[in-house]
Amino acid sequence: MIIRKPKPVRKIIVSIIILLVLILMAGTVYVYLVDRNNKPKTVKTSANQQIQALPTPVAPASNVPEGVAVEAVSSPVAIGSDASISVLTNAGSTCDIVFSSNGAQTKNPALTPATANAYGSVNWTWTITDSEPIGNLSFTITCYYHSRSGVGTGNIQVTK
Repeated sequence: MIIRKPKPVRKIIVSIIILLVLILMAGTVYVYLVDRNNKPKTVKTSANQQIQALPTPVAPASNVPEGVAVEAVSSPVAIGSDASISVLTNAGSTCDIVFSSNGAQTKNPALTPATANAYGSVNWTWTITDSEPIGNLSFTITCYYHSRSGVGTGNIQVTK
């Protein structure tokens, strides 16, 4: 003897199964279309290697806040060696760097103000001279973008 479910229950179960199949199909189509349009661009090099191209930078709006993030500092650095500092800020920002040691501010003439590239990166590299004090050397980086400013700070350890 076969037990039959009442018609309303059977209709609900069939409706749920059809709905699940439709949702699964819609999700598959969505993933296919999104993935097809967002493939990373590749560039072929002369050695037949493929590398991913960097995304095209977009200039920030004139009303965005100015921020400064110190990304890399070469420390400790011996006298006579090269030191470097990298910061990230808004593309097109002008940045200046000032050092201080024992409360006295100094400006290294080799470190002129720099403008951030299209990706917002600013880098300084210079040689630590005998005139630099041994020990902890603090720096302050101030970047300006459309009458807004941002400040980043850090330290470099200078050794003999």
